[in-house]
Amino acid sequence: MNAVKPIWQELIEYARWTPSPHNVQPWRMKILSKNEAHLYYDSSRLLRENDPTSEYTILGFGMFIESLDIAARAFGQKIEAIHEAEERLDYNSPSPKLFARLFLSEAASQGDDYDPDLIRKRRTSRLHYDGKRVADSILNSFSNMASESGHTFTPTSDKTLLKFIIGLNSITLFSDLENDKGRDELRGWIRPNRKLASAKRDGLWSQCMRFPGWVMKNFFFHHEWFHASGIRKILGWVYDRSMKGTATVAWISGAFGSRSDCVAAGRLMQRLWLEATKHNVYFHPFGSLISNPESNRMFLNGIGFNEEKEKLWFLLRLGYSSEPPRSFRLRTEEILL
Repeated sequence: MNAVKPIWQELIEYARWTPSPHNVQPWRMKILSKNEAHLYYDSSRLLRENDPTSEYTILGFGMFIESLDIAARAFGQKIEAIHEAEERLDYNSPSPKLFARLFLSEAASQGDDYDPDLIRKRRTSRLHYDGKRVADSILNSFSNMASESGHTFTPTSDKTLLKFIIGLNSITLFSDLENDKGRDELRGWIRPNRKLASAKRDGLWSQCMRFPGWVMKNFFFHHEWFHASGIRKILGWVYDRSMKGTATVAWISGAFGSRSDCVAAGRLMQRLWLEATKHNVYFHPFGSLISNPESNRMFLNGIGFNEEKEKLWFLLRLGYSSEPPRSFRLRTEEILL
């Protein structure tokens, strides 16, 4: 790219590929001028039950802003954000609500900025991995990036610990779906076939989730059919099989609680994910072990982590797999207000 000043639509074309919790994509933007745009959130796309503190939705907004900034820097520009004062998002706002005012200005230098095409290339892989451990040089780059932002990136390839974490995650994933309110909320985001996924361009597409569409649909809409232990055992087997070949798991800890903490964590998370993409390493977040209080307690005890000094806010497996399917995203015109 050259140093010609980009228009906002060009930046959104990249940023729209940013991941969000359950792919709800709550961001909306209003362009005010060539130098200023306002970033909003759509309350109808918030997860009242599955993200009650809005911490992870705010983290997603941090990732979105980082994507805009990375795209802008390819043009020799940068994004500066002035945030609203509210600590948590308003789940009841009848119209899109302002999240931050964004300003486009000239960057001092491009430095070692990421190629924005990595934003499009980045994917979550829920496929089985090839069993190869992520190289120490790559893990060290993740650790250094986290440290520079005041966080700690901790990887492990200990087989006993991997077995414990993957097993607990599998149990917790299905346990979470026993929560009627949380499951009912996710019903609106289930996309059991390509036709619906491509029409809605959001939500949880069965092909990306690695479950047959009919199973996924019936699990959410006819949950009572899955109470039989034999059926649950088969589902668990299907999920556990997708974890085959996992050789590295990692967690990130640091300041995470205030709105500014969550935004900063999101900007770090996007850079880490793009760094991984640069090396053809895939991430797969294990959100249930963070959000489920009982499982989180068991997980922290199992790895010997004390949260008195800093919060463990992200857990993921990482490694190498075949190229996974990419979930759909809203078009730029659907994001613009």
